[in-house]
Amino acid sequence: MAPLLISFVTALLTYMCRKNSLLLRSVSLAGSVGALGAAVQLFLRVEDGGIQTLQLGNWLAPFGISFSVGLLAAVMLVGSSVVALCGNLSMQALLNRQWELRGYYSLFHFMMMGVFGAFSTGDLFNLYVWYEVMLASSFFLVAMSRYRTSVTGAYKYAVLSILSSVAFLIGIAFIYNTAGSLDIVDLIQYQRSYGQNLGMVVGLCCLVMAFSVKSALFPFFFWMPAAYPVTLTAVAGVFAGFLTKVGVYSLLRILVPVSTLPGSERLLPLLFSLALLSMILGVLGALSRDNMKGILAFHSTSQVGYMVLGLSLGTSAGIAACVFYMIHHMLVKTNLFFAVAVMEKASGTSFVSESGGLWKARPLLGAVFAFSALSLIGVPPLSGFWGKVLTLQAALGEERWLAVGMALAVSLLTLMSMLKIWNGVFWKPAVSSLPENDRQGRGRWMMVPLLVMSLLILSVGLGFQPLMNLTERVAQELMEGGLR
Repeated sequence: MAPLLISFVTALLTYMCRKNSLLLRSVSLAGSVGALGAAVQLFLRVEDGGIQTLQLGNWLAPFGISFSVGLLAAVMLVGSSVVALCGNLSMQALLNRQWELRGYYSLFHFMMMGVFGAFSTGDLFNLYVWYEVMLASSFFLVAMSRYRTSVTGAYKYAVLSILSSVAFLIGIAFIYNTAGSLDIVDLIQYQRSYGQNLGMVVGLCCLVMAFSVKSALFPFFFWMPAAYPVTLTAVAGVFAGFLTKVGVYSLLRILVPVSTLPGSERLLPLLFSLALLSMILGVLGALSRDNMKGILAFHSTSQVGYMVLGLSLGTSAGIAACVFYMIHHMLVKTNLFFAVAVMEKASGTSFVSESGGLWKARPLLGAVFAFSALSLIGVPPLSGFWGKVLTLQAALGEERWLAVGMALAVSLLTLMSMLKIWNGVFWKPAVSSLPENDRQGRGRWMMVPLLVMSLLILSVGLGFQPLMNLTERVAQELMEGGLR
């Protein structure tokens, strides 16, 4: 619970000292560093001692609140902590005093508390509670952005989130009425003992719908291209890093143990179809947009398709590919949004057609953007290459030729959409004169998180074998049900 508690305390402290800018930024940064340290320590404990569980107040499940952290949760806690720390640095570089007074840092740490809670919980109702904490905080972060369209984007985000919450609650009601428990391990044991019945099937279908909305899977992805373009770009980068991953994590945590049981195999073909549609429609949406953040938002839907494709294969290789892809995407997509934040500041616009001439003015920025874009496309030896290789290998192992062809075609379309941004922003002549003061003040520190994330992407690409071994162990633990 340490990362969760640190985020909660940091959120309170940043609210109390919000009138002192220097103290506010220091406390916020210290909280992010502390959460990362606690997540790494928890990962080492899971590596050494297996799944870590905690029954709050010594009340045993299903009556008490359960926390359960296995390998998957530990990996996601470390990954999201890294993204949060870099996101904190980027906000400190970009937020002005007026925005800081609005409570961005407090909301950011409350959102992190929800994310850490969702990764750590051991039962469905608490997962629902942490989702609501995360979504309420992220809704206000969207609504408080400086854009005039922020309220409209936040409204669309809220409506779809409420619909998913309703589906989540209905699913919980069916499952509790059937099994008499919401503890995830109890539910797996119940199904192994009694098999599937109508109540469990309806409950699981409702949960799949709710998690599909959270992960922005087709046809529930419309909240993302509506919300991300109207959100402060550094905040959108943090959203892209882990909001959709919480949805995919929930699908992995709930569906993988269940899908190995008799009578549950019908869910996987449904997810397989949704994954392919997400891949192709997401990248086509990206090609149709002119706003850089809109392009990246649609890309996220396409990339979620790759993750869910691995999950839907229902094999150990597919699940390992899904986890590897989640880690790769967490780093790459966040870095692309951070790069766009600097590109917006340097060119004075978010639209590709209104930009240009940035290569001569900011070659290092161009190199960092190209580096992350190449990784997203899947160029070797970067992290995206290994994520796609693992996904293709898993699909070939199951003779899913359509998925293999679709994955290769989508990579080509992803290349075209990245070239659209590169040619429009860096290569073509500037449409108007560039702002002269984009590197003044704290804004010049924005390159720090960009370079840190780039080094991490390179490290994942060059050190892929240890990470592959880890994701294979995660897949094995999930398929065994994560029984404590």
